[in-house]
Amino acid sequence: MDLAAAGSMFWIAAALTVPVALLVRIRGHRANPILIGTGLWLWIGAVAFWVPIEALTALYARIQAAGLFICALGVGIVATLASDAGYIGCPHPDRAWVRRTSLALLGLTVGVVAWSLWMRHDVRLGGGLPFIVLNVARRIAIARARS
Repeated sequence: MDLAAAGSMFWIAAALTVPVALLVRIRGHRANPILIGTGLWLWIGAVAFWVPIEALTALYARIQAAGLFICALGVGIVATLASDAGYIGCPHPDRAWVRRTSLALLGLTVGVVAWSLWMRHDVRLGGGLPFIVLNVARRIAIARARS
């Protein structure tokens, strides 16, 4: 997939993050930090393609879905350091467990960024598969926290 050709779709996708985030909040759930990173990637892309900011649009086109995982990594670092729920997005009485699990998920995210960069020319292997792996790992961590 060529992100440069999909530039106008960034605005639609980014705009959809607002009602989704509101719905999550209204229903009393915690936001998924990986999806917050995805939203950040969409909004940066929307601005980059709309303004346009040539250097940023060229970077988005060059690194493809890896940009999404880089944004997730940034959100994950902030969540690990500043949130009681960490990068896993799940509070737990054992704060050390949240920190260890968040650090493990951050490590996986670094691996996902590298994989996504390596496989950037294949949308399924470079974008879809790592997105699924990262979110399944997060869901497994949450299931363990609740058991």
